[in-house]
Amino acid sequence: MRRRKYLAVALILSGAMAFSAGCGNTKKGTENTAKQDSAGEDSDESTKEQGDAENAYDDVLNFKAEDYVKLGDYKNLKVQYPVPEVLEEDVEYAIQELQEENKEYREITDRPSKEGDSVNIDYTGVMDGEEFEGGSDTDYELVLGSGDFLEDFENSLIGKNKGETVTFPLTFPEEYFDSEAEGKQAEFTVTINKISEVIVPEYTDEFVAEVTDYKTIEEYEEYIRGDLIATAQEESASASGEDALAMAVENAEVDGYPQELYDFYYDETVSGYQFYASMMGMEYEEFLEQMGEGAVEDAAIAQVNEYLVAQAIADKEGLAVTEEGYQEEAQALLEEYEYDTVEELEADYGKTSIITQIVRSRVVNFLYENADVEEVSQDEYYGEDEELEEESDDGESEDAEESGDGESEDAEESGDGESEDAEESGDGELELELDGEE
Repeated sequence: MRRRKYLAVALILSGAMAFSAGCGNTKKGTENTAKQDSAGEDSDESTKEQGDAENAYDDVLNFKAEDYVKLGDYKNLKVQYPVPEVLEEDVEYAIQELQEENKEYREITDRPSKEGDSVNIDYTGVMDGEEFEGGSDTDYELVLGSGDFLEDFENSLIGKNKGETVTFPLTFPEEYFDSEAEGKQAEFTVTINKISEVIVPEYTDEFVAEVTDYKTIEEYEEYIRGDLIATAQEESASASGEDALAMAVENAEVDGYPQELYDFYYDETVSGYQFYASMMGMEYEEFLEQMGEGAVEDAAIAQVNEYLVAQAIADKEGLAVTEEGYQEEAQALLEEYEYDTVEELEADYGKTSIITQIVRSRVVNFLYENADVEEVSQDEYYGEDEELEEESDDGESEDAEESGDGESEDAEESGDGESEDAEESGDGELELELDGEE
């Protein structure tokens, strides 16, 4: 379920804030769509299009990009490639993940709960005399001391016995993720259904041989480093390709757009912003106010421009998506994102969204492969500002975890159950903050 959520974010928000609305000559709204009526009529196939193969494009994407785009330079663009680095801490993190994935739980019946135990709980929260959305759950697994919930919440469950019900007040921090809960006091009633000791396996040759395809620690760590390098290389190539796509958009001239394409990206942007607002515990209107006037329109136009340029390159370079190619790539997504059929994938995200991502991915790869690439260090590519920003984010993350917003920790602790819980509870803001989800 977690992968599904990340896929949704990728499909909804890719490029939403990557480019300014000023790219090309496109204007907002419906006034620049006069070419739409003639677009696609009497169109000749691109010289490099895939012969007579049936294309996969639906009504939204059934247009000829060259009617709206005059391509500029898009080959041999000068881009930087951040040379991948694998640190020992990355290897250690992968090892810890393996141990976490294989930890065991031993039920405890002869002592009270203590820090480090996992407790299965039912809880109900009341604020201003009423139960609040996201403040209640049943059969929830919580590791005491993990920081997944507010510290006072977790501490109130230490030293308690199986079957015991406790009621305690809890005051939300003054600076809290959900502004409606800031500084407010709630009362929680919690029943402890089960107490389990968490047993993390020792990292040994025997353990590695039992749970992996490798016989020794040395063999496994060699695999980890190779896998991390391969992943880092893909990420670096993608970053360079994204830079090249941004340059290609800047170099192109865009004149008008199909109204259906604008409407599609407008709706996708709204969905994406609503998702972000929910993650941040904000009302959508409040989120829009912070984004600034015209944010949705600007983001939609930016994505329209980018897609039109990407599709124009795809048409010219033989990268257009045929129905056969679409089915192959959609099939590849099924296992990765935990779907059984392409129809299920399309039901969640829509064929249009999936196709636009396939086109974009093909073009990004093509531009990278045809770019003038300069290798640089990670520090040089991302710059000092990026490092400072990451340090700031790390500090905020630590503070958030101390106050119950242990998103990263929760991702490791609760695995794919994280997204399921959020979806089943209707993405209740307070719950998302209490248990560190989202």
